[in-house]
Amino acid sequence: MVDKSNLILALLVPCYNEEEVIIDTNERLLNLIYKLIKSKIISPKSYIYYVDDGSSDTTWGTIKKLHINEKRIKALKLSKNFGHQNALIAGLNQLENKCDFVISIDADLQQDINVIPMMIDKYYAGSEIVFGIRKNRSGDTIFKKATGVLFNKIFKILGGNIIEDHADFRLLGGKALKALLQYTETDIFIRGIVPNLGFKTSKVKFEQSRRRLGKTKYSLMKMFNLAYKGISSLSTTPLRFLFFIGFFSTLISLFWSIYVIYAKYYTLKIVPGWASIILSIWFFSSLQLMALGLIGEYLSKVFLDVKKRPRYIVESSID
Repeated sequence: MVDKSNLILALLVPCYNEEEVIIDTNERLLNLIYKLIKSKIISPKSYIYYVDDGSSDTTWGTIKKLHINEKRIKALKLSKNFGHQNALIAGLNQLENKCDFVISIDADLQQDINVIPMMIDKYYAGSEIVFGIRKNRSGDTIFKKATGVLFNKIFKILGGNIIEDHADFRLLGGKALKALLQYTETDIFIRGIVPNLGFKTSKVKFEQSRRRLGKTKYSLMKMFNLAYKGISSLSTTPLRFLFFIGFFSTLISLFWSIYVIYAKYYTLKIVPGWASIILSIWFFSSLQLMALGLIGEYLSKVFLDVKKRPRYIVESSID
């Protein structure tokens, strides 16, 4: 029988320019930890771990002040903004062997912290990974909702394995954490990797709330980059599509050639012109450029992985 009161929970919170919400977020998370400790669900050694992803505002200074009053608050500051996924990996690397399980959650707390006890119950019941699934997307624009659904559909069509309506609100047990950290690619897409780790998983659904303070730092360009990174990092299907596009383009070219020969020798009304030539050149040149660009994108990922550059650089830490 596992003694729950001896198992250490780490709440991992990546943040970027969150000076408007960090105090409120910290108070709510601390209250949750105190409640869980009092109920003997987690160890009194449990803590919050912030990762400041190169904030340019007072986020880091606020976190340091919070640490002075509460040693349960620990943190890491990256030297610049390396991106949400790399900030998560930075935190997970620091937490390995320093907790029994970790729950990652966004700093704005749009994800419902009240379902965290349910996630912990699922973990104690034998699930090594517990996904937080949104029932709704309150606070998101219609465009963001639509593009999110579109990304999930495209990702699955291309052979990727992704949990719908899940972002990065999840619980990872010690085994799952160690397995995830074995993935060392430069452009890492965590939510596409975790479902493939092979451990027993569970889901907990929650109502996404509106952001209480401040504005989201996840711009349209960042969302696009994350989606593109996920598709190109975890699936080779686009390269296979190039083969089929080339194959059908060849068939079209063959039939077009037959038509041109027929028109030249068996049609008296044919008028020589440049339109068909120019159109065919544009069509097939565009296919070639698209193919070369896509192949180049995959080669660039190989190039970056071969160079083994760090995914993040630590500026300072608080333990």
